[in-house]
Amino acid sequence: MTHRFRGLLAVLLLLLGMAPALAADPLTGRAAPQPEPGTVVASGLVLRLAQAQRRLNDAIAAAFREVRDNGSRGAIAIILGLAFLYGVLHAVGPGHGKAVVASYFVANRARWTSGIVMGSLISLIQGATAVVLVGLLAAILQWRQFEVLNRATLVEFVSYALIALLGLVMLWRGITGQRCAHQHGAAGDRDHDHDHAPPHDHDALSSSGLRSRLVIAAGLTPCASAIIILLFALANQALLIGIVAVAALSLGMAITVSVIGVASVLGRRAIVGTLDRIGLEAHRFEQGLSIAGALVVVVASGLLMAGAWARL
Repeated sequence: MTHRFRGLLAVLLLLLGMAPALAADPLTGRAAPQPEPGTVVASGLVLRLAQAQRRLNDAIAAAFREVRDNGSRGAIAIILGLAFLYGVLHAVGPGHGKAVVASYFVANRARWTSGIVMGSLISLIQGATAVVLVGLLAAILQWRQFEVLNRATLVEFVSYALIALLGLVMLWRGITGQRCAHQHGAAGDRDHDHDHAPPHDHDALSSSGLRSRLVIAAGLTPCASAIIILLFALANQALLIGIVAVAALSLGMAITVSVIGVASVLGRRAIVGTLDRIGLEAHRFEQGLSIAGALVVVVASGLLMAGAWARL
């Protein structure tokens, strides 16, 4: 395999991880803006995904009514299966932390397993946040659907603000050359330190510490689809089934987001490895990736803060 082909493959992997995440809202499933001329193919894909999700949504609602009216165990199995499929498709479209995951792994060296862990945790925490929010506001305080969704928007705003702050930390690290903390892994991982800190520095700016904070901040954004499923469940006196369905939804989302995380890790590694082999200064390219990834996080989260503020 030639160096040129490897470089092209790496770029395609990065595009796979980044492009879907930046199509619209990088953290939630909000509707995408109207496409510009020349983006018919991309907008057509988004439209087909939205139509598929609406059909799944209707099928889940019908299954909840079947559970309420007849106590059908088959309907419960249908709910869980459709929720899982819904999660996989929903995460393919805009939202659910894909921009955060892809940008972080473009900006920082990491093991491919980190892509799975980060993508899964964000998806699962988003589902848990939705359960807590709906459980508190709707089930306990008896708030109406509109009030619940409005409070979810407030939580989104806070989450976006935290992500923007962490993006600024990533940007500062990229500019100053503190791109990644020392990690011990297999020889093939090529994880090493590029800054001037001690090898075992575990301060607040460490790679693992920053990644954990990003996971928490992105996970605080409740999944709108999970909230809708829970509201369906409440309306049909089946909250426990709704919670299990949200777990299935989160598992489906975790698979998709994790694939994007792994693609970003492998794409970055392939590009940097190719540059090393042909004798170019890969460390300068890595610094550019760090700055670019951080800028994506800062700009995207800043725009989403403004959007959430407008909806409050």
